[in-house]
Amino acid sequence: EAEIRRGIQHADAIGKAMSLARDLGNQPPNVCTPDWLARRARTIARGRQRLKVQVLDEARMRQLGMGALLAVSAGSRLPARFIIMQYRGAAASQAPVVFVGKGITFDTGGISLKPGPQMAEMKYDMSGAGCVLAVMQAVGELALPLNVVGLVPTCENMPGGGATRPGDIVRTLSGQTVEILNTDAEGRLILCDALAYGTRFKP
Repeated sequence: EAEIRRGIQHADAIGKAMSLARDLGNQPPNVCTPDWLARRARTIARGRQRLKVQVLDEARMRQLGMGALLAVSAGSRLPARFIIMQYRGAAASQAPVVFVGKGITFDTGGISLKPGPQMAEMKYDMSGAGCVLAVMQAVGELALPLNVVGLVPTCENMPGGGATRPGDIVRTLSGQTVEILNTDAEGRLILCDALAYGTRFKP
């Protein structure tokens, strides 16, 4: 009977997580902003002692040297956020599993502007981020005996007076430089800084 109850609990948590990931992706981009995603992460962690959320603002990212993520965000009036969700369900000595999800809340392509048709679908460019938030919710709900970290770099990729230009060179968190030839290759830029940050957890 305990096994059946546990099975129902698992199915319920996974179903809720799937619904969350879908609902986050379906939000319009004027609602689902980087700041809004950060608030949703905090809501997920509320009341769960094992789940902690930290949100880095652009000033902190600049301090750390996240030049790739900030280069993507540069054209938007909405500031980038870097969401760190940490779940502690095992001994501190146990290496965590780290999930990283792309959180481009709207992707115009930046200066390398995408064609107009189907651009409305570019709100889905944060679906990786939505999956990470959903995973962290499920892990917290199931109280899994694991250490899990969810990292979400989130921003908009917009054209604008401050936007990164094709040909610009930026320095990433890992200290490497990148020449950006196409500003619509933004995913690898925000993910490289997030992955470099993830190494500090020794996953």
